[in-house]
Amino acid sequence: MTKLPNSVLAFAAGNEDRKAGYEQFVEYYDFYKTGKKVNENGTKLSEMDSKMLQFFTDEIEQLSGRKLSEVNSDLAKYCAFTAVREAAFAVVGMLADLVIPDALIKDFGMIADVKSGAWGDSFTVKLQPRDLLVVSKGGRARKNPEITRQYKGEKTILPEPRAISIGVSLYDILRGAASLADFMAKAIQSLQAQMRYDIYDAFATAMAALPSSGDGQLLISGYTQADAIGLAQKVQAWNGGNPAIFLGTKLALSNILPASTGTRISLGDEYVRIGHLREFFGFDCVELEQVADYTTEFKVKLDDTKIYVVSPGVDKLMKVFIEGGTLTNVEGTYENANLQQVATIFISYGVAACSSAIAGVIELS
Repeated sequence: MTKLPNSVLAFAAGNEDRKAGYEQFVEYYDFYKTGKKVNENGTKLSEMDSKMLQFFTDEIEQLSGRKLSEVNSDLAKYCAFTAVREAAFAVVGMLADLVIPDALIKDFGMIADVKSGAWGDSFTVKLQPRDLLVVSKGGRARKNPEITRQYKGEKTILPEPRAISIGVSLYDILRGAASLADFMAKAIQSLQAQMRYDIYDAFATAMAALPSSGDGQLLISGYTQADAIGLAQKVQAWNGGNPAIFLGTKLALSNILPASTGTRISLGDEYVRIGHLREFFGFDCVELEQVADYTTEFKVKLDDTKIYVVSPGVDKLMKVFIEGGTLTNVEGTYENANLQQVATIFISYGVAACSSAIAGVIELS
């Protein structure tokens, strides 16, 4: 069963049927995104789309207080009501809240800790000291040896709003001429993509700033087997013995793994699908799934020349804080000549690279 976030539970107001509808939307969205035509129960995508459209319509009636039957099911008149338009995009925002945090955890669960809070909140990260207390050689006539203290660090993440404006015909969606799945997928994927970019850019910047020489070297230029094993040992040792892993794209990991294929973990998969991992001298190798960089046609975002060494069992390297829920703002009904409805979707979040754990990176070229 899908675990609904607190914002959605509050939105559903304890109504079990509404809760079930939002849970079914998650399955519907995943079903559409993976391109499947029929699920395990034999339900077709067209049937799921019809059910979700009915749920969408019911939620609009619930929130707006206006029934479609009041205007003899005339959708054009119904969509002209301000309360209907505002309710429709409020539901869109709530559906986005269902999917985005879960998707980020699946994609960046090895490096990022994703938290949510209320509007107006910020997120304070407590950084534990990684060194140990000093053990001094005592003496018979000494009551106290050298006294040591440790202090925690602190980092505050302040969320910032991001927004996209979408032109859509609510009338076409409610009458089934335009696909609810197409509209929702495009809106949610756009928000997800930007959040992924921000997380990965902050992560890559932090990794590029690691020391590259001396005993504290955590950045290695050029790959050798000995350097890779030595770096993994160092990361694991200084993370309290928590197992280190090699993390990178499939192309990057191909430099240290044999060409034969076996079952592997993909961070975009459900954790229940994890099977046997490929190992490199006892260290697990985990694929970071490559993503498209929509700022440049046919470019990919993740660096295929970097292999990261992290200990996912300790404090995550990245912190992501999502403020409140997704908000929407809707323009007037007839403000556009083509009668298209324009809605702006707002999401507020902050990303920071801060952790008491250490990590390393191998630059392949």
